[in-house]
Amino acid sequence: MFEPFHEVVSNVTQNILKHEKETGRPVIGVMPAYFPMELIYAAGGYPVQLWGNNLPLEKSDAYLQAYCCSVARSVLELELIGGAKMVKAYAFTSLCDTLINLREIYRRLFPKPTLELSIPITRTVKAREAYLESVVESVIGGLEKITGQKITPDSLMEAAHLCGRTRALQRNLYKIRLEKPGLIGNHDFYTAIKAGFFLPANKYCAMLEPLLARLENRSAPNGKRPKILLSGMVFDPIAVYKIIDELGADIVDDDFANGWRAASKEMLQVENLVEGVTEFLFNPAPCCCIYNPDNDRHPYLVNKVKKSGVDGVLFWYIKFCEPDAFDRPQLMKRLKDEGIPTGFIDIELSMTNFDAVKTRINAFCEILEG
Repeated sequence: MFEPFHEVVSNVTQNILKHEKETGRPVIGVMPAYFPMELIYAAGGYPVQLWGNNLPLEKSDAYLQAYCCSVARSVLELELIGGAKMVKAYAFTSLCDTLINLREIYRRLFPKPTLELSIPITRTVKAREAYLESVVESVIGGLEKITGQKITPDSLMEAAHLCGRTRALQRNLYKIRLEKPGLIGNHDFYTAIKAGFFLPANKYCAMLEPLLARLENRSAPNGKRPKILLSGMVFDPIAVYKIIDELGADIVDDDFANGWRAASKEMLQVENLVEGVTEFLFNPAPCCCIYNPDNDRHPYLVNKVKKSGVDGVLFWYIKFCEPDAFDRPQLMKRLKDEGIPTGFIDIELSMTNFDAVKTRINAFCEILEG
């Protein structure tokens, strides 16, 4: 069932080139996280999400320190070695200092256009909308210049339905995994989510729909295995999920920026685009990188854990991600105060030896089973 998704993830460049030729749309690389893909589709672009990769880091060290997160370093490495020739432009958000500075590095090093969706740090919805009005206008102007096409109300509405449909199907996949633990292998699940980063939305939906139909008619396997919720920014490196499959544990939910936090977003409301983008960025799932005092991560994560019925929470920490690192100790304490077992693993996207990670995950599973 999952072979087509594995094929996409195993042959990313070939698939992007194929769909670029078929659609005739310019490829726009989207940096982490929460950039509304609807705007790119409405402008006639083909968005490809870049969340890092497992390339050995060599050339990027000349521009980013070793203590920068491997997400930023690995996407820069890809461009430096010529692995992103099909990408015609880049779209950034302002999630952290590293990403903000990364855009400046791209502007200095490469001739490709860049644009930024700057996310405001303000207390009220009205203040956010006031700030985002000029930001959205700038992004639209930048996209239209890159693609040579105007964004119209009709193209916006069509793109909103398309991307909204994509996330709705992903939510259904999450629902099946939660309700039928063990039915979907951990590696298969995240491969299916990751394939959506590289495919045109209509192609991706056409793959998800028959998969969901087949899964709906299947039952969860018998037997009790440790049920885990993962929390972090990026669910890579995807090879780790093969280890979790081998250890006999079931991930039944997550709180990843490129997982549930992105999939949970409802259809972008485009009648008032600034209001729609504001709601899209700040809700429904809170993020350590976005300041929203009305949507606290602590009660959110506690409620999510209790509703999912998991045995414990494993924090999936990409090294040197400062916003995530600052949040984690407080979140772990809050969960422990609620009687919820927690653990964490340190990950770098460029790592190739997972023995230490396997030992930590195995120990955490044994604690849950005990």
